[in-house]
Order: sequence, then structure tokens, then C-alpha cells
Amino acid sequence: MIMPSQPSHSSNVPKRRADFWLALIFAIAANLVFIGLLVFSVSWRNPPPEPVTAELYAPPAPDPKPLPPPEPQPKPPVTPPPEVKPPEQPDPEIAIKKKKEEERRKQEAAEKARQEKLKKEQLEKERIEKEKAAREKAEKERLEREKKEKEEKARKETEQKAREEAARREAELQKMLADQRKRDELQAAQDRWVQSIRIKVLGNVNLPPNIEGNPEAIFLIIQLPTGEVIDAKLQKSSGNAAYDDAVYRAIMKSSPLPKPERAEVFVRNLRLVFRPKD
Repeated sequence: MIMPSQPSHSSNVPKRRADFWLALIFAIAANLVFIGLLVFSVSWRNPPPEPVTAELYAPPAPDPKPLPPPEPQPKPPVTPPPEVKPPEQPDPEIAIKKKKEEERRKQEAAEKARQEKLKKEQLEKERIEKEKAAREKAEKERLEREKKEKEEKARKETEQKAREEAARREAELQKMLADQRKRDELQAAQDRWVQSIRIKVLGNVNLPPNIEGNPEAIFLIIQLPTGEVIDAKLQKSSGNAAYDDAVYRAIMKSSPLPKPERAEVFVRNLRLVFRPKD
């Protein structure tokens, strides 16, 4: 780059030196005037005393020694004006190189900043991805855990229902068996009761002569819980009136009839079958 030429300072040096000497002379003259004024002022304020006449003898005074000449006043040191060096003209190639170097540093700084920004963005992206992966993993584990818990809960509920169902069936079976045992016991007790009545009635039957075969007569016996017979009704005749009458008389004679072992098997209207050869 070509810089515009500037005016040289060498032409101003003589002018500055002349101004300096003029100022110095003016300062010395001013000091001399000031000293003269000071001396005049002192002599004017102190007038000389009036002379007194007296005759005195005095030896002749020796010749006065001449006064030494006054020492010259030292001149103030003259400080030379600072030497002004003309500005160096910059080298265009150096300026171009410097500008290129600055541009290169700026580019490097911009590239470094861009790389750092990309690195930060990459780190932030990786952090976000890791957090997302961690959340997805945690969510997946939570869903799997909930699924297992639901399956375990369903399995336990199924097992509990199965146990309850098995217990219910077992209870029903036991109840059925107990009911059946009770019915069997009641039936056995009733059979024993009926058999005891038949035995007592048959013991009081006076069989008529010439009975052929083993005829069957069925009677409905109406009785009280105490065993007292209220009435006996023939429901099916044996075909032998003498045998039917003999059985009726035996029933009425057997009152009171035997009572059952268990009160719950008592039947007010008891239907009985009688055969002569039983």
C-alpha cells in the first residue's frame, strides 16, 4: 500500500532555534530591568545623611585593592529541541502480510469457535440421546415389571380361585357325604323302627287256618308321637279277609307301638306291609 507523502519537519528546525534565542534574550533583559528597579527603589527609600564637618587626622589610607571583576552569570543550559525523526514509510508488502496474518488468525479463531460449538452441540446431542435412551430403558423396565406383576397377580388370583373352587367342591362333597351319611343313618334308624313295629304287630297276629301262599296286606297306621295307634286303614287287601282282620286286630292290640331311636324319623301316617310267612 502506497502512503501519501507528508511534509518534512527539517525546514522548521531553524525557525524553532531562532525563536528559542529570542526568548532567551528577552528573559535576560527582563531580569536586568527587574534588578535595576530593585536597586533604584532601595536607594530612593534611604536618602543620604547630612554631612558633618570635622577635621580629623588620619594616616593615609593604603591604596584600595581593586575589586575582583564580577563573576559572569552562568548561562542557563540550553536544551536542544528533541530530534524529530521523520515517520518511517510502511512497507506495503509488510502491511499486506500483516493483514493476511490478521485475517488468518481471525479465520483460525472463527474455525476454533465453530469447532468448539460443534463439539458442544455434539456433546449436548449425545447427552440428550443418553437421557432419552435411559428414559426409554426405564420405561421399558417399568412396563416389563408391571407386566410381570400383572401376570403374577393373575396367576395368584387364578391359583386362589382354583383353591377356593377346590375348597368349595370339597366342602360340597363333604356336605353331600355328611348329608348322605345322615340320610343313611336316619333311613337305618327308620328301618329299624319300622321293623320293630312289624315284629310287634306280627307277634300279635293270630293266623287263620288254611292260608295258601304268602299273601300281602298293606295298612296305613295313624299314630301319635307316643306310639298310641289312632286308626289302621287297609290300603291293599291280601285277598284273604280272615288274614286282613287278623292283622288289623294285631295292630290295634300292639298300641302303643315302639318309638323310634331318633325323633326326627317319626312318621305319623306309617305305611306297613304284612306277610304271614315273613
